[in-house]
Amino acid sequence: MKILLWALILLSSGLLSIIWENGTERGTPVIGDIVSGDEIADCDTTALPVVFIHGFLASGDTYEKQVARFIANGICADRMFLFDWNSLNRVDKSEKLDRFIDKVLDKTGAHRLNLVGHSAGGGLSYSYMSRLPYARKIASYVHIGARPEPSPPGPKGEIPMLNIYSAADPIVPGAEIPGGQNLDLETADHYQVATSVEAFEAMFQFFYDREIEYLQPRARNQDRVKLAGKSLTLGENRPNAGAEIAVFELDPETGFRLSEDTDVTAVVDSLGHWGPVKALAGVPLEFELRPANEGERRIFYYREPFEVDNKNLYLRSFPSAQSMAGMLLSGLPQDDNQTAVVIFSASRSVIHGRDELEINGIQLATPEFANADQSVISWFLYDENGNAKTDTTQIPTFAPVPFLNGVDIFIGTDEKKSIEARLNDSILRFPNKKSGSEGVVVLVFD
Repeated sequence: MKILLWALILLSSGLLSIIWENGTERGTPVIGDIVSGDEIADCDTTALPVVFIHGFLASGDTYEKQVARFIANGICADRMFLFDWNSLNRVDKSEKLDRFIDKVLDKTGAHRLNLVGHSAGGGLSYSYMSRLPYARKIASYVHIGARPEPSPPGPKGEIPMLNIYSAADPIVPGAEIPGGQNLDLETADHYQVATSVEAFEAMFQFFYDREIEYLQPRARNQDRVKLAGKSLTLGENRPNAGAEIAVFELDPETGFRLSEDTDVTAVVDSLGHWGPVKALAGVPLEFELRPANEGERRIFYYREPFEVDNKNLYLRSFPSAQSMAGMLLSGLPQDDNQTAVVIFSASRSVIHGRDELEINGIQLATPEFANADQSVISWFLYDENGNAKTDTTQIPTFAPVPFLNGVDIFIGTDEKKSIEARLNDSILRFPNKKSGSEGVVVLVFD
């Protein structure tokens, strides 16, 4: 386990550079992971398409809100593309990215496109654009929360670029890149530099140089929302082909299902796509991910109510125990006496002094568990020592790994009850599911 953790640390400390190794990877990215929010009737069909590249341990939904903002401001949904890649191995992804970009250009009829790379995605982007045949396909580039470079990208530094960074980012100390446009978000954390409204404003103006009307997705008067997205393994981003997704409406006061029956189901295709399905707007929902392979764990996702369509809704599963990420998560209990909970903050890190994170009234945003230097966005909560008590001690497995943390929290399952989690002003309620026979609970705060 120590070897695994040090490997993760080395990857993440260099997560912003591209790393190399001979090898192959399953799951070639494809067209289709593109839209979020309602299509705007009068959208700009001539706008250059954008390809967004996520960072270490992440997926395309890093840009879920940003894509919706682009669409709200008149860029057609079919001009927005998300590139999912395995950030855990050392295989160069430039050729896979190039195949993806060629498909985007073919689909849209464009000759060039705009590129965005966050964190390790910035390292991949620079590596890709260092080759002249590839560089010619890129009109302009946005470098977000990634390693400072000596010049803009391209063999001769010729590609126009915007460098968005933060002086407060503890994961990647940002700095200006000579020859490019530079924006210091000053107080933003490592994830926030990619997801914030300020980052959107800068990207939109840089790419399209036009007035911004909406800083949030356009909400419409609608009773139902269309939901779709991808289901992939954590970190590796391999498709959960054949998995089934069932959607349940919840009692907002308890988080319990209003009915065990659902007419809303979807099957994940060979490329990881699912949906669209329709669900009621403005009500809390549970997404049950049922893997196709016997023995893999079910995962129950709880999300805040949806007010607009969302077609970039990602539901991740645990990778195999033989993988790097799978080994890290292998300690999660499979125990019918307790609930295993994962909390994911989808827009920024949880930082002591700025944020409050509670589960059943237990404060987790403490100096020990929410140190700004670790930039925690995912929390793993379970009874790590098996004493059937809440010790609120740090789970050692996660302590050395950026973006992740674990705390010993015991949620018993001797009787069914409602559990409440709160991140700042947002609340999610859910039942105490048995981690053995039922599965793992994942709470996603927007």
